[in-house]
Amino acid sequence: MKRVFLVVPTINDLKYRQKWINDPKTMSYNVGFDLDLKGYDKETGTITKTDKEMLEWYYKWVNKEPDRYYAYIYSIDEEEPIGEAYYYPDGDIHSMGILISDKFRGKGYSCLALMELEQVAFEKNGISELSDMVPLDRIYAIKSFKTAGFVHTDKEHIEKVFDKDTIVKELLITKEMYFNNKESDSYWKNY
Repeated sequence: MKRVFLVVPTINDLKYRQKWINDPKTMSYNVGFDLDLKGYDKETGTITKTDKEMLEWYYKWVNKEPDRYYAYIYSIDEEEPIGEAYYYPDGDIHSMGILISDKFRGKGYSCLALMELEQVAFEKNGISELSDMVPLDRIYAIKSFKTAGFVHTDKEHIEKVFDKDTIVKELLITKEMYFNNKESDSYWKNY
């Protein structure tokens, strides 16, 4: 039985995203990065958006399949969305991301959400690969990606986080890898 599922949000659901991006605990993974993003606070990792900016964001991101996909992550165990998952065209690949609200972290949801996102991308929308750049010190995030079938590539760069060098490496899964994994019994034990 699936423990998580993805749902494309309505405009009325923007309150959840607004809450997540304004929560320092949820956005702690952003702390210290030099992001060129309006409303970004380097000290807290949070992103402040007006209602108008949230609507503009919504119309840019939501219901733009197959190339751009954005959904809330729901768990059968919770009454509200627990996070978000998305992908978007980035040159000749599709970059992706996942965010789990702080109060729902550590429950195994991220791996399950990644598997759901893979299913949408590869089976429904015919995307050829998904990629994310993840700092090597995010051990739990990397574990979730690898459990969901992603592999490290040679692509990496150095990011300055509060003037400290942090190695960021690409994690990638292709459509072919996904279908090969799907044939494996061990893959579905996590699902």
